[in-house]
Amino acid sequence: MRLDWEGMVRLLLAWMMAVGAACAAAPEIRGVWVARDSLGSRESIAAMTERLKEANFNVIFVNVWSRGYPLWRSSVFERETGVAVDPAAGGRDVLAETIEEAKARGLAVVPWFEYGFVAGWSGNVPEGSMGPLLDKHPEWSAKTSSGATAFAWAGNTQAYWLAHTHPEAQRFLLDLIAEVVERYDVPAIQFDRARYPATDCGYDEATLKLYAAEHEGAAPPSNPNDAAWMKWRAEKLNLFAKAIHERVRAANWRGLVTNAPIVYPFSYVNFLQDYTAWAREGSLDFVSPQIYRNTQAAFVAELENQMARLGGATRLVPGIDVTNLPDASGLIAAIAAIREKGLPGFVVWYYEGLVRKNALGALKETVLAEPAALPWK
Repeated sequence: MRLDWEGMVRLLLAWMMAVGAACAAAPEIRGVWVARDSLGSRESIAAMTERLKEANFNVIFVNVWSRGYPLWRSSVFERETGVAVDPAAGGRDVLAETIEEAKARGLAVVPWFEYGFVAGWSGNVPEGSMGPLLDKHPEWSAKTSSGATAFAWAGNTQAYWLAHTHPEAQRFLLDLIAEVVERYDVPAIQFDRARYPATDCGYDEATLKLYAAEHEGAAPPSNPNDAAWMKWRAEKLNLFAKAIHERVRAANWRGLVTNAPIVYPFSYVNFLQDYTAWAREGSLDFVSPQIYRNTQAAFVAELENQMARLGGATRLVPGIDVTNLPDASGLIAAIAAIREKGLPGFVVWYYEGLVRKNALGALKETVLAEPAALPWK
């Protein structure tokens, strides 16, 4: 019997609904990244959490470190800058509001330190400023081989990064993370942009001094793509990833650490980021590489590549970009593939994208037909 295209789609969706219903009883991470545009008011947070609950998601990765400011009232940030919270928040503790609204609906909240090593963004600071943190501590700035402190960002904007090996800059980030884990009822943290902005980075004074101390006084190669120089800087990031995990566990012995890296090996070749080493060394409890592909074949191929790189599936919770797909059917197919591989869940970029693609209802009707508990519960 020959089926028309619409008939094939109906059969596919029916199969996916059956898979979704069969798998729903199993614990699963069903995450969504929530960016600043959904956090403008307590009312918008309440509406967002309600819609995600209705669609049977169970965890929100909420932006808390963005554009050079925290989105909670931070004593650590105030200690260094004299400012406690992003002025755009109007004094609100956005993290506290999100936790309260999410908890009322049975959703977990994972603070997502979106900007990671980025301490300033040109779209959010006056001309000549690097942001409040680096204006106070210019010696913490990352630099290129030419001594520049500005790195390319989206469009024509620029970002200002913390020097990755500067001990005081590292201490600040670790204190910032520990403050959240100690003060708020959260099961995990996600530290993003744990990478270099480009290979032409790492020529700041602190890194040059550390390199010289480990290389009999020699300067690093002027070629930023020298293999040994790349490996040395990547290994310093590996040590910092380990320090994050240790600091979180010291603050809360049950606290989990995750990250959303670029897929390996592209991440290493271009950004000196080797998240596979972090997983091997126990610095990550689960990881959500950005498998942002716009066809199912490309998604599955990269999914299998990342599984092979990690040596298995137990810690792999892939990131999926709904904004890169034509409609909700691609997201539904990606989730079905993740389950077929036996992975513990997924995270979707991002809430507003789900809304724009009208995906929440389609997910509820298919692969998220029933609620699921989180694996860590």
